[in-house]
Amino acid sequence: MRRSGAAPKSTRLERRALVERAWHEYVEGTVEPTGVRDDILQSWRRSRESHRIDPAATRPSAILSLEALEERRARDEWLVFASPILSDFTRRARLRDHVLAYFDAEGFMLSIDGDRRIIERLAAIGFSPGASWAESSAGTNGPGTALVALKPLEVFACEHYVTAWQPWSSAAAPLKAPRCAVPAGIVGMTGPWEVRRRQALTFVTAVARAIEERLRAASGVRDEVVRYAFRAARETGDALVAVDSLARVIAANDAATRRNILEEGALPAAMREAVARALRSPDPRADGDVRIDPPGSPSTVVSAVRYEGSRIGAILRIAPALVGPLRSGVPTRPSARYDFGRILGESAPLRRALDLAMVAARNDLPVVLSGESGTGKELFAHAIHSGGTRRAGPFVAVNCGSIPAQILEAELFGYEAGTFTGARRDGNPGRFEDAGGGTLFLDEVSELSLAAQTALLRVLQEKEVVRLGGSTPRPVDVRVLAATNKPLEVEMQTGSFRSDLYYRLNVLSIPVPSLRERGDDISLLAHVILEEADVERRGLSLSADALEALRACLWPGNVRELRNVILRAAAVATRPLITAQDLLLEPSPTDSAAGAPRSRRGKLRVAVLDLERGALLTALDSCTWNFRRTAHQLGISRMTLYRWMRRYGITRTRPTQ
Repeated sequence: MRRSGAAPKSTRLERRALVERAWHEYVEGTVEPTGVRDDILQSWRRSRESHRIDPAATRPSAILSLEALEERRARDEWLVFASPILSDFTRRARLRDHVLAYFDAEGFMLSIDGDRRIIERLAAIGFSPGASWAESSAGTNGPGTALVALKPLEVFACEHYVTAWQPWSSAAAPLKAPRCAVPAGIVGMTGPWEVRRRQALTFVTAVARAIEERLRAASGVRDEVVRYAFRAARETGDALVAVDSLARVIAANDAATRRNILEEGALPAAMREAVARALRSPDPRADGDVRIDPPGSPSTVVSAVRYEGSRIGAILRIAPALVGPLRSGVPTRPSARYDFGRILGESAPLRRALDLAMVAARNDLPVVLSGESGTGKELFAHAIHSGGTRRAGPFVAVNCGSIPAQILEAELFGYEAGTFTGARRDGNPGRFEDAGGGTLFLDEVSELSLAAQTALLRVLQEKEVVRLGGSTPRPVDVRVLAATNKPLEVEMQTGSFRSDLYYRLNVLSIPVPSLRERGDDISLLAHVILEEADVERRGLSLSADALEALRACLWPGNVRELRNVILRAAAVATRPLITAQDLLLEPSPTDSAAGAPRSRRGKLRVAVLDLERGALLTALDSCTWNFRRTAHQLGISRMTLYRWMRRYGITRTRPTQ
C-alpha cells in the first residue's frame, strides 16, 4: 500500500529521468539544459561558475570541529526556541524515511531528528550537524538553495549538483526573525527521492511559520525587558542606546538621536561588531560594564541586560565629551500614527465597529476593543485618539502580554528613587504619567496580573497614580483604551479578571470583526496591501484564482496574516501576475466538497477534524468547562485553548443540559 502523500512511483521515475538528462547535458557538456526549473538552473550556474563545486565530491567542503559546532550552537540565539517545535513536529509527523534538520543563517546544520536509519545513511555524505550545506560548500541542495532564494524550495534527486546528494530529495524553508533582513535559519526535511512526500514543502513551511511565531513572541518579551532597562538607566547627559543581542538598535535617548551616534537608525558597522562580540563573550565579566573602543567610533560602555539566564541585549553609554557635534532636533512625544481613513472596508460588521469607534472619539469614556488577534484593534485605538479631543496629547501603547509580570507594575505606574538597584536618581515615571493629557492604550489587557489590575482600578477611580516604593499620589489626566483577544466576561467568571475592573473599563465595548466575517473586504485589503508592497516592482496584480483563494481562506491570523501572505507573495513572485500558487496558502479544512478532485483527501481531513473536536469537547466536559483546568489537563496555555476552540467552532459558554 502506497504511503499517504507519496507521489506515484512511475511519476517520480519519469521526473528523475528527465532531470538526470538535463544534469548530464549541463555538467558533462556545453548544451543548455531544458526542462529544469529556473531556480535550479541558476543554482547549477552558481555551483559551477561562482563556487567551483566538484560534482564528484563526497562531502561538503566546510565541516566544523566538535568544539566549533558547540560554539556555533551556543551563539545561535534562536536554536533554543526552534528545538522544542522541531521535536514536536517530528514526533507528531512520525517521519518514517525522513529527517527534519535545522541550519543556521550561514547554512551550517545545528540539529537533526527523525528516522534513525536515514540519519545514519545521510551521515555518510556529511549531512550531519557541523557540516555547511550552503551552496558555496555543497552546491545545489534544499537548505543551501532556499537560503539564496529566500523562499521555501525543494531540490529533487538529480536536481542536486553533486552526484552523491542525488539519491535524496530535500525541501527547505527560511526562517525570518524580527528586524532581520536575512533569514535567521533554515528548516529542511530530507528523505530518499523514491519515497518523496508530495506535501514536504508545505510541511517545512508550516514548521518555519510555527518557529517564526515563537521567535516573534520571544523577541517581543526580550525587547521589552531591554526597553525597561533603558528607561531605568540614569541619564547624566550621556548618549544612551538600547540594543538586542545582535547589536540591533531598539531605542535611543534624545542625546543619541541629536548626535552622530547612529547611521540611519543603526550602529556604525565597527561599533555593532564590537558590541555583538562583547555580548557573545564567554567571560562572566561581560555581564558587568565593559568598555569598548571600536575604530572610528567613540569609546562606549556596554552594560549587558540579562533575562532568564541569557544576555538579551545591552545599554550603551557614550559620554558627551566622546561624542561628535550635535545635530539639530527636538524630542517629540509619542503620537498616534493612524486615523479613521486608514481603516478600509465596506462590510456591515466593519461599518458597525467604525460607527461605535466614531462615537468613542467624540467622548472620553473608557473603551474595550475586543476581537481575535490580528484584526486591527490597535489601528482602531489610534483612530479613536486621532479623532478625539485629546489628539494633541500623547498616545502611549503598552502590550500587557509582552512585558514580564515582575516589571509590568513599574512600567505602568513608575517607581521612586531607590526602589531598584541601578534605578534613575530621581525615580521613573510610568506610562500613565507619560500619557498625561492624552491616551493610554492597554493591549492584551486580560494578561494583567491581579495585583496590576487592583492598581489599575485605583488609578481609574481616583485619577491619580502612586509610584512603586512611594506613597505620594500624583494626579493623572488620561483616557484609557483597552484591547483583548480573550472574552473578558469569561476571564471574569474564571476569576482571572476582576469584575469591578471589567465594569470600569468596559463602558463602551467595540467588537472588531474577524477577517472571515468581512466578505469582499478581503479583496479590497489585498489590493491595497499589494499597492503598498509594490514600491520597487511596479505592475504586480492578483489573478482571479488568487483572489478566490484569498476569499476562501479562514484567516486565523486575520488582517495581519493577510498582509504577511501578500507581502511574501510580492517579494518572491517571478511574474507580474500573482497566482493562487504564489500565495502558498494552506488548504482550508472546508475544501472537501463532494465530487471535487480532492474530495477523498477532504473527507479524510474533515473526519480527522471531527475526532479532534470531539476530543476537545470531552476535555472541556471533564473539567466542567473550566478553561484554566482544561488547558492544564491538555498541557497547553489558555491562549492556545481559545485558539483551538475558535478553530473547531466551539463557543466559550458551557452548553445547557
